[in-house]
Amino acid sequence: MPLRIVVSIVAGILMSFFLFWGMQALINVTGKLEEGRPDPRVEFVRLRKDSAPAMKEREPPKREKPQQPPPPPQMSMSQTINPGEAVSEISPMVDTSAEIAEAASLGGGGSDDRDVVPLVRVDPDYPPTALQRRIEGYVDLEFTIGPAGSVEDARVIKARPPSVFDQAALRAVRRWRYNPRVEDGAAVSRPGVRVRLTFKLPG
Repeated sequence: MPLRIVVSIVAGILMSFFLFWGMQALINVTGKLEEGRPDPRVEFVRLRKDSAPAMKEREPPKREKPQQPPPPPQMSMSQTINPGEAVSEISPMVDTSAEIAEAASLGGGGSDDRDVVPLVRVDPDYPPTALQRRIEGYVDLEFTIGPAGSVEDARVIKARPPSVFDQAALRAVRRWRYNPRVEDGAAVSRPGVRVRLTFKLPG
């Protein structure tokens, strides 16, 4: 057998011996370390309980006092109107003589019958153009008083001057209210009621 092979076998045996010896030494050391290590302990740390939060009083926000709105500007009237005249005096006149005469003549009947009775009268507004130009006139209207006492089917039958006071008169009359006509104890319509609204400036 060649010398080289013998040397290799001997070297392999020695190497294997040292490896096994080293592994055994490591195992013994690990066991000793684990035996000498103290058992782990679990420590409980008591947390300090926070005190209850103090209630802080909340002050309501201070609201600034709203500023008073400036007074509305005074409306300047046309120079054609006498400055000494009060605006409240510049209002149309309502002529209800024809209406009252018709109610008196048609109001007869049984004890349960009655004709219309005015409850609410709204004065029409004087048209600004006519007021500035100092135009006067009148409007004759005809309408029906319904069972509920409201004005229905209002229309202009005559106006002087034409188309100046018509809309103002119609707007006012449609807001009038009556006690309705009663026949045999029941409210009925009262057609053919006529009134004249006169638009006249003071003085």
